[in-house]
Amino acid sequence: MKKNSYISVTSLLIAFFVFNHFLFSQNTSEGTLTFEMMNIAGEHFRKGDEFFKQRKFDKAGDEYALSFETLKTNKDAAYNAASAYSLAKNTPKAIEYLTKAVKTGRYDFENDPDFSNIKGTKEYQELLVLAADLKLKMQNQSIEPLIILPKNFDKTKTYPLLVAFHGFNSNPQEFVSVYENIATKHSMILMLCRGSKIIAFNSFTWSFEQEEYERILEEIELVQLKYNINPAKIILTGYSQGANIAYSLGMVFSQLFCGIIPVAGTLPKNVSITRMKNKNIKLYSIVGLRDNPNILEQNREAEKSFTQNNIAFKLKEFDIGHAYPPNKEEVFSEAIQWMLAK
Repeated sequence: MKKNSYISVTSLLIAFFVFNHFLFSQNTSEGTLTFEMMNIAGEHFRKGDEFFKQRKFDKAGDEYALSFETLKTNKDAAYNAASAYSLAKNTPKAIEYLTKAVKTGRYDFENDPDFSNIKGTKEYQELLVLAADLKLKMQNQSIEPLIILPKNFDKTKTYPLLVAFHGFNSNPQEFVSVYENIATKHSMILMLCRGSKIIAFNSFTWSFEQEEYERILEEIELVQLKYNINPAKIILTGYSQGANIAYSLGMVFSQLFCGIIPVAGTLPKNVSITRMKNKNIKLYSIVGLRDNPNILEQNREAEKSFTQNNIAFKLKEFDIGHAYPPNKEEVFSEAIQWMLAK
């Protein structure tokens, strides 16, 4: 789609459909979102992509705009509409949808070359100021993890800990519905961490820098101090980019964890399996047969490599794309029981 865009099309599409997944069944000011609304919005979004590839920018802008007007929580549709209209030199429409994108949470657009045609306008400069102000407010928000305790929590008892990492362009709150029942079923304390890099309002990503890993480890240590955590029963999990964090953290600091459950993730290229300190750690990777072929192939190769190094690795493939399996609670239960078993 946007060849010169600073955020990849794949990332935008993943963010779009994942975000929609979590929004389903939530209430908005206009009523309850339905699958029908999401399907319509998704179809307009796909048409926008096709027109963009054909460089029919006006038509692309119209389709992205329809996607946003159908599902007004989707800031990426508004942003793409603004981008397309700018390339079509339709300044009023470009400003209109960039305004909507900023107000729904897209802040980083100053270096996007798609907006070259509108950068000289007063309205664009005002949007830069507004976006910077909103982003500053986001930066002042707490980055502390979200902690969910088991029902009937007893501070005198010892609990296992499930540490979860959200995907790109998301936040911990959106993943509560994914993990809460799973953690409750196994009487685990749930810790949902937040990425340090701000993409938009309530949307974050991970830096993959040393400081990020150090911060996460410090947060885990603080949770251990505050609650009665069994240090031998700490499991990492994550979705997509969050799965990459789980892989990296778990492999580098394998001595601190008993298991890793990555979903649609890839392994770090700069971490050697042979140098992992804890050979007893268990990995349970969940991937989709219809996901990016590179993700599937990497995990198949990982299964061979871990097995050759006598590290337990289970690869579970499902007929899905870049997503959780439909029976995720059953799948996670199998993984957790395997990892917590003596």
